[in-house]
Amino acid sequence: MANNRNKAIRGESVELSIQYYGPDGLPMDADSTPEIKIENPDDSAIISSTSTGVTRSDTGLYIYTYDIGSSVDKGLWTDTWSASIDGVSLLNEFKFLVTDEASAVAGTISLADDVDFDFSDAELTGVNTLLKYLKSRLRSDGKKPKRDSYGAFVTDGYGELTYEDCNVFSDEILATFLCISLSEFNMTPFFTSYSFADEIIYKTFAHIVVEGAFIVGLASQALIEKGRDFTISDGGVNYQPPALGDFLATTYNNFLSSHIERLKFIKNSIRPGPASYGTFTNLSSGAPAFVRLRHLRSRKII
Repeated sequence: MANNRNKAIRGESVELSIQYYGPDGLPMDADSTPEIKIENPDDSAIISSTSTGVTRSDTGLYIYTYDIGSSVDKGLWTDTWSASIDGVSLLNEFKFLVTDEASAVAGTISLADDVDFDFSDAELTGVNTLLKYLKSRLRSDGKKPKRDSYGAFVTDGYGELTYEDCNVFSDEILATFLCISLSEFNMTPFFTSYSFADEIIYKTFAHIVVEGAFIVGLASQALIEKGRDFTISDGGVNYQPPALGDFLATTYNNFLSSHIERLKFIKNSIRPGPASYGTFTNLSSGAPAFVRLRHLRSRKII
């Protein structure tokens, strides 16, 4: 179960929430409405255990809104939730930070906080285009039969199995691979500053950017698949899963060398022009030959 780690401002309200899961890892409602207890930084109970005000927002998700006074103590407050899931009593303790509005702007970022993508509409057009190419190349999308909380297969009204998404990579992970690939494209000599909003990236250079993300995906999945390479033996029956980890690692190494060479050829073809050397309008620039001639009076050309 997980709770939102909230940061609250004095004089305003904070929304505290908790998500419960069943033994199968799926969201599951509590046997009854959970109770919440709130304590200030001095461990003094501000609200005793109560279920009043606790509302069910979704399956297993419960929310409590607490109004924070303008003169309460600043610091880490504690919200403790107690509930029963399928007859099992649970007690969970979480923290939320109470601070002033002025100090809430700075110092609210913690180590390992999740960072959201901040793409513009123009960038999203490029990302979505490349994402479609990458999904097709990785064959990342998949389906599996859906099971209920008891492990039984779920069927529709006609008795046919229903399926749910079972993708190898999530969209966010694939977008991360594309960002890594674009960074590699920009930093491979010569340095450039292309973004996903540039049409040339998701049209002319789509293959090389998608290939870079594809290679990163192979390296990422190879570590996971290598951990599954073991023999299963049960009652004299042996099963050896295919060595996908070694296969992915080999494919990654083969693609990587050719990818880097092709990327260098591409970047050499779009080498940025000089800022002033050799330009027609400014022969007195910092070009060494011209600087040398400027200081020879007998052979002065300017």
